[in-house]
Amino acid sequence: MRAWSASSLAQEGKLSMANGRRRVRRPVIEESPGRELSPRPLADGLAGAGAAVVSLPRTFGDAVRAEFGRALRPPWATVSTVAANAVFMTLAWFFLPRGLKDDLFTLHGTLAFALVLAAWMYSDVPATNVLAPDRQRVMAAIDDPVMLRRLLYAKNVVLWAFITPVCALIALVTGIFGHDLLSTLYTVIWIGVVPFGALGISAWVGILWPYHPLPLRFRWQHRRPRRRMLWRWLTLAVTPYVLVPWLAVALMTPSLLLWGFTSAHGLSRKLPDHDLGLGVALACAVAILCSFISHRRGVKMAQRRRARLRAFLADPARG
Repeated sequence: MRAWSASSLAQEGKLSMANGRRRVRRPVIEESPGRELSPRPLADGLAGAGAAVVSLPRTFGDAVRAEFGRALRPPWATVSTVAANAVFMTLAWFFLPRGLKDDLFTLHGTLAFALVLAAWMYSDVPATNVLAPDRQRVMAAIDDPVMLRRLLYAKNVVLWAFITPVCALIALVTGIFGHDLLSTLYTVIWIGVVPFGALGISAWVGILWPYHPLPLRFRWQHRRPRRRMLWRWLTLAVTPYVLVPWLAVALMTPSLLLWGFTSAHGLSRKLPDHDLGLGVALACAVAILCSFISHRRGVKMAQRRRARLRAFLADPARG
């Protein structure tokens, strides 16, 4: 990947005098064979001249590697958030009194723990607030729908990589000890595919209502106006806990209808393996289609709002 800084742009864009007139030589961004796009320059409005360097990925693989690099550097926001949700859910699952556990978790069964764990790990701000934490690259890419979509897909893949292997391994271990291998296979497929559909739609929250990841002390010290700095932030911070599970259920609605109308005993008893497999296949198809459509829709939403998004992303003091 190639990075541009304000100083290098100034050198590339130097003025030359010829025939009594000034001519502007603009920087040329070369494209490598087989690669779609090259990195773009961005001068961060909050940084001094020459201080900001933004690299945009040429390929999807570059985007995923860059996103892993961001996630595995301090403050490790994505990793710590996913891990904390996993710990809280596990403690609630095993240590809450039965009555409270039944109220909190509506899904029960041998493989339910892995499914519920995956839903809890996805249900947090990395699934919704997708623009502001990466504001410099987003501002550089917002005019290019292919590049912006590449960044969003990469964020989904990295979040998936932190969650799915853990939940799939738990499902495999549970299924092997429970001697229910076919149902375990269907569960692992569901965990690996269906969340992509929910992530495509949940990203709309961060496109319509982004917020900056500010330290709590800073946010409290600059709490006025409270509606923007506190109440808006708190509302958006808890939104994924409701939105992501609801989206998962919505994506399963066609499968639930299929099971209800075609299975011999409907949803009142354990589904036969064949019926379960058909329902999971339908849910995966719906999720893939939903991911494809929702990401394109989200990028269009961002481009229609690009002026407001640029103004907001350039100023973390806006909350």
